[in-house]
Amino acid sequence: MIQDLLIIGIVLDVCFLALFLLSLRLKDNSIADVFWGVWFVIIAVISYYLSWSWYTSQVIMTLLVSAWWVRLFLNILSKKLPYTWKEDARYARWRDAWTYFKIRSFFQVYMLQWILMFLVATPILILNLQTVIEENLILTFLWASIAFFGLLYEARSDAELAWFIKNKKKGDILTGWLRCFSRYPQYFGESVFWFGIAVIVSQVSLWGFAGWLLITILVRYVSGVPLLEERYKWQKNYEKYSEITPIFFPDFSKISFKK
Repeated sequence: MIQDLLIIGIVLDVCFLALFLLSLRLKDNSIADVFWGVWFVIIAVISYYLSWSWYTSQVIMTLLVSAWWVRLFLNILSKKLPYTWKEDARYARWRDAWTYFKIRSFFQVYMLQWILMFLVATPILILNLQTVIEENLILTFLWASIAFFGLLYEARSDAELAWFIKNKKKGDILTGWLRCFSRYPQYFGESVFWFGIAVIVSQVSLWGFAGWLLITILVRYVSGVPLLEERYKWQKNYEKYSEITPIFFPDFSKISFKK
């Protein structure tokens, strides 16, 4: 397994270095976000073939991770293309503020993402590098369905937000559809997806839950919810909305069945 991890690590090192050099050429560090999901597919595919075992659980997880990447890639790409591929505002602020920008961006953007990516991908590596698995196919298909539900929940949230941005008026905030139940359904769906993956991996090791826990902490407390909350906190209509709508876990008691 150590040899397999070294192979995967070398491939990713080359890819990250190439992406960093491309970001210098484009003067756009936010392309790191566009390619975030690609690394997981690379890890899943390479580890899948290195194990030479190809169990049903490994196949299903590799397909799920690939589908997760497609959703993420298309979502981020759709936000960049309409604006002629401008650098994300957060990265642009760093570009203006940082001294020794190239060195700092290499370590603080790309190397930090490399470390986080490997930690989040823990369940993929644990399962796909196994050569012998005592599979419980009922558990695998059940939790694969739940992971897929999380993926669909995210995709639905993305579609709702895209439609809203296209049609909104100044000062409007999105409070309907899935955002009626929680303020950030995309991040709840992300957590559900990785929890489903972790349960599938639990057939081999409980360490798979480490990846789920990390990604949930990141989106809930670091790079997801807090950044968006900061953006909206000055809007009075958002303050009223936030008082009655959970921030992360959906409140499905709001569902009404009208005749």
